[in-house]
Order: sequence, then structure tokens, then C-alpha cells
Amino acid sequence: MARKEQYPGVLKTPYSIWHRNQHNGIAYSDIDKISQCPACGKALFLADLIFNANDQYKTKPFYTKRIYLEIATALQIPFFELYYTTEGKADNGPLESLSVRRIAPSKGDLQHIDLDKWLQYLEFKVQEHIKVCQSKDYLLKRVLENNEHNHNFTRRNNYVKLLSNRS
Repeated sequence: MARKEQYPGVLKTPYSIWHRNQHNGIAYSDIDKISQCPACGKALFLADLIFNANDQYKTKPFYTKRIYLEIATALQIPFFELYYTTEGKADNGPLESLSVRRIAPSKGDLQHIDLDKWLQYLEFKVQEHIKVCQSKDYLLKRVLENNEHNHNFTRRNNYVKLLSNRS
């Protein structure tokens, strides 16, 4: 974690404040996003969330990304930089737009992507994992739950088909 905050709106926790005030012989990185299977918890990809207030899409230096790359490589999962913009450019406002750059296993170009396309990718990663998931019954239960979060689950049948066609 950088000693001085590089970006406005950085989450300030008691731990991060304490850590920033310690000596230069230690360091840590705050992993922003680990996408995981909602049933078994398997990591599907890593992402560094970057608030993009000024539309600069500024990547972080290699030494900052190195830990993400090491973890993604060890787990054999992708690593992305996710640049997000909020309504009114306030870090705590509703999400407005998203841009994605794949960093590993191979580097990709920055792509501006609408939020539903990103949601489809998140769904794809879980569906891709279903064939090896150790908690398929629990995943099916979660997907079929009638609750406030599932009321707009428009592609639910994609999960149901995969989870029902098991051999």
C-alpha cells in the first residue's frame, strides 16, 4: 500500500492509516476484487478497482501490480484493471461506467464496457466454473431463491440449464 494516498477517495480504514504510519521495512497490497463462485468460493479472477475520476485510465506502476500478477499466476486465473466512473464523479456516487484492461495471463487493450456486458462476463466466469464446482446443489439453490436480489436475474435459465444437465 502506498504511504501517501495516490487517488482521491481511497478507503481509509483504521488498519490502513496505522500501516501507512509504520516504517519502510514493511508493505502490503489491498486486493480490491476477487471474483469467486457464489457456492464453493473458488477464486475466478482478480481485479484492481481504480476510480477513474479524470478519464485518464492511468495504470499503476509494475511494483504495485506485481503481487496481483503473482497471485493470479499461482492460481491460474486472470487479472484485470477495472476503471470505474460514478455519476457526478464522486467516488461514493452510483456506478456510471466501467472500462476494463486484462493484465494477465496476456495483456489486452482497454475496453469501455457497459455494465450489463460486465455482468454477463461475471456470469460467464461462474458458468464456466460450474463443471468443476463442488457445490452445484447449493449454487442451484442460490440461483433459484426468490428474494430481492434475484428479482432482476434475467439470465437465470443459463445457470439452471447447466446445473440441471449434470452427469
